[in-house]
Amino acid sequence: MQLSILVPTHRHDLLACSRIAQACSWAGPNIEVIIRDNSGDPQKRALLANFRRDNCTIIITEPSDSRTNNSEIIKLAKGEFIFILADDDFCFDHAIAALPELIKQIGNDKSVVGVTGAYAVELAQNSAIVEYKNVDSDDPATRVAGYLSYGGPNVLTYSPVRRELVQRTFGFLRTQPFLFSFHDQIICLLYLLNGKFVRLKRLLYLYDMGPWEKNESAQDRDVSFYKSVGLDLAVNKLHWFLCAFEGAVTIRNSHLIPDYPMTQRQPIADLWFSAMFHRFKSQERLTFGSSLTGEADKLCDKLRKMSGQMSFHDMLVDLAGFMTLSSKDGAQRYFDVWNAVVNRRKPAERPLVAAG
Repeated sequence: MQLSILVPTHRHDLLACSRIAQACSWAGPNIEVIIRDNSGDPQKRALLANFRRDNCTIIITEPSDSRTNNSEIIKLAKGEFIFILADDDFCFDHAIAALPELIKQIGNDKSVVGVTGAYAVELAQNSAIVEYKNVDSDDPATRVAGYLSYGGPNVLTYSPVRRELVQRTFGFLRTQPFLFSFHDQIICLLYLLNGKFVRLKRLLYLYDMGPWEKNESAQDRDVSFYKSVGLDLAVNKLHWFLCAFEGAVTIRNSHLIPDYPMTQRQPIADLWFSAMFHRFKSQERLTFGSSLTGEADKLCDKLRKMSGQMSFHDMLVDLAGFMTLSSKDGAQRYFDVWNAVVNRRKPAERPLVAAG
C-alpha cells in the first residue's frame, strides 16, 4: 500500500460530509482511506456508514479532543506515506490519482520524506496559489530557510509524508506537557530536518483560512489552547518566543533528527530562532483582558532586550516562571520536559494535554 489518506473529523455539517465522501471515493488498490469520526452526531454516523467500500475504513468513536483523533488514526495507517486531511478543506482529485506512481518512484530514496505541490489558499476577498521554496534541497538549512521565507498559513503540514516519520513525530508530541497551536510548525520543522520534499507538479490542496485570516479571531484560537490546559491567557504574549525557544532547542539537541554535527545544527537553530523572534518583536499579541497582562509585558520587555545574552536554560526558567503564575504543576511539567531536551536527554512520553 503506497498511500494512507487519513481524515480525522469532528464537524457534521454538509460541507464536511461532502469532503469525507470525496476522500472515500479515492480508495483503491494503492490508496487506503481511513475516516475517524468523533462528532457524536447520529445523523452523520448513519450517513458515513454508506461510504464504506474496499480499502475504505470508517471508524465511529466517542467525542474526544482533536489531537487524540489525529494520534489514534495515525496508528491505523498501513501506507508507506500518510496524507492527513482536514475535513473542511479540499484536495484535488488528479493530484491524489498521481500520488501512488510518484511514491513508487521515490519510495527507495530515503533522502525524500514527503511530497509537496502547489497550494490554493482561500481568503474572504481573494485567492492565492503558493509553493514553498527550496524544500526539495539536499541541504537541511536551505530547506528550513525556504520554509521560513513563506509568511502565510502553514500549509506544508498538508503533505504526504513517510509513515514512519509521521509516527515518530507524533510520538514527540506525546512527550510534550502541553500542545500549543504553533506545534504544527515544529512538526514541519522536524520533517524538513529529516529529509527533502519532492514536488508534484499539480495543485495539491486547497486551504480555507476561515477564522485564521483575521488577527483577533486567529489569536482567539491560539488562546484556546492555553486556556484549555490551565494557563493564563497572557501566555499568548509569549507565543512566538515559545515557538522560537522550542524549535531552536529541538534543532540543537533533539534525538528525532539525523546526527548532524553541532557546526551544522547551530546555524539552523539560529535561523529558526531569529525568524520566530522577529515575529515575537513585531506582532502585537492580545491577552483578552487577562489580569497578568502587566507581568507578561515585563517579561516580554526583558526577553526582547536580553535574548542575545541568555542561555536556553535561562529562557526556560523565565518561561516556566511565568507559567507558574497560573499553573504551578503545569509550569513544573514544562520545565522538566524542556530541561531534559536542553541537556540532551530524551523526554518520556506522557498522556496528551490538548485543546479540543
